[in-house]
Amino acid sequence: MDFIGFSFFQGVLAFLAPCAVALLPGYILAFISRNPDSESKVSTRLGRGFKLASLSILGILIIYSAAGIMIVLAGQFLKDYMKWITIAMGIILIVLGILMILGKSISFSFNVHNTKSKTEAVEAFIFGIGYAIGALGCLFPLFLIVATQAMAAETMWEGSSYILAYFAGISGMMILTILLAMFAKDFLLKNLRKILPYMEKLTAVLLIIAGVYVIYYQMALF
Repeated sequence: MDFIGFSFFQGVLAFLAPCAVALLPGYILAFISRNPDSESKVSTRLGRGFKLASLSILGILIIYSAAGIMIVLAGQFLKDYMKWITIAMGIILIVLGILMILGKSISFSFNVHNTKSKTEAVEAFIFGIGYAIGALGCLFPLFLIVATQAMAAETMWEGSSYILAYFAGISGMMILTILLAMFAKDFLLKNLRKILPYMEKLTAVLLIIAGVYVIYYQMALF
């Protein structure tokens, strides 16, 4: 796996972070409650879904951009130690994965009670901000690994491709989730809360794999 693919994979994992994914049930239920007419045109439903997904992605982008700027500023002082910092982040990912498997992860949730459609654009944007904060709060090492590798890349374009791949991973998952909420609402209403515990276990296993890969990747550079 090249690092662009790895970065995309980390973006998908960030979307599945338990501190963030716990926000999904309340938001999706509110989203579904504003979409009772399953017989509306597919094009109309797609347009609405992509609009709200784009607003959520914008919120995610703002938070991650701020985090990226902070990492770049800190990286100027820590650049001589980046390889060791990245290896430490890999170890942290493995520990987080093990803790999640043992049921020790930290998560939070909220519910959106307002079912009016007038405020859904603002709520989608705020949801994206909250989701990004949750993902960073739980799995900041994922983004830090990608960001440090981007800064260490030989060219600006190569480094940018890592960041874009990461963002494509988390954004693609957001779009997929909202479209599922629109076209598979009956399934989600019935099974969403049942699926979440399994998603957490899957994320834990993938975190351990990612941590091992990061350590291996960095050791191979020495």
